[in-house]
Amino acid sequence: MPTGKTPVIFRESQLAHQLLDKLEGLEIGPAAHNPFGLRTRNVGLSPEHDPIDHDFFRQSQLENCGQVAPIHIAADAADIPLPNDSTDFVLHSHVWEHLLDPLRALEEWVRVTRPGGYIFVIVPKHDAADSDRGRPVSSLSSLVAHYEQSRRTPKDAKPPGSSRGHHTVFSLELLREIGRWFNRSHFQARLEEVAAAETDDKVGNGHTIVWRVDKSGFLRASLRRFATLLSRESQHDIAHTS
Repeated sequence: MPTGKTPVIFRESQLAHQLLDKLEGLEIGPAAHNPFGLRTRNVGLSPEHDPIDHDFFRQSQLENCGQVAPIHIAADAADIPLPNDSTDFVLHSHVWEHLLDPLRALEEWVRVTRPGGYIFVIVPKHDAADSDRGRPVSSLSSLVAHYEQSRRTPKDAKPPGSSRGHHTVFSLELLREIGRWFNRSHFQARLEEVAAAETDDKVGNGHTIVWRVDKSGFLRASLRRFATLLSRESQHDIAHTS
């Protein structure tokens, strides 16, 4: 759809290429004017999920570059219909701030990422958008409170609110706090920071953080529990045959 404007297409991230080029992953909320150039399946809104927000982001892409990124998996960012450990990475740029419950979404991204895979995040700086200027950086405590409330709500019960605005104002320190919170409150996986930048190498107005998803501790604990159960069963059998 021609707009008469010069198309805007942002550069690709060299850091993303360095870490993810040989892998296959998911991109949450893709935009044709903000491509990564990686092997991804795109996860995003469909008209059935949210017609108003879907049309808003579709129109934004058309106005910027005259095309729309395809959606391969029509789903909410916090409820992706894929098995555990089924993708090499999850990445997104200028998406996380739009989500009503960012911590619940992070849990979902960790769930679908294989052991040793990556969560690659770019979020806008606190003054990147006019609407965020003057707003304080969001507190971890407020995100956790929202997460705790959200956990009592079924995933298919969409909370009120639009994804067009920014619900979270990020800083690099808040991203690191989120990583530490996840590691304190979850035993199935840990997030290991492998890269971070105060200014991203893509659009240039955001922060970057990259976590490697370590699930080895959970696997080791599961194996220990399994071995303990086998040992108890063996001892029980011996006792009954003696």
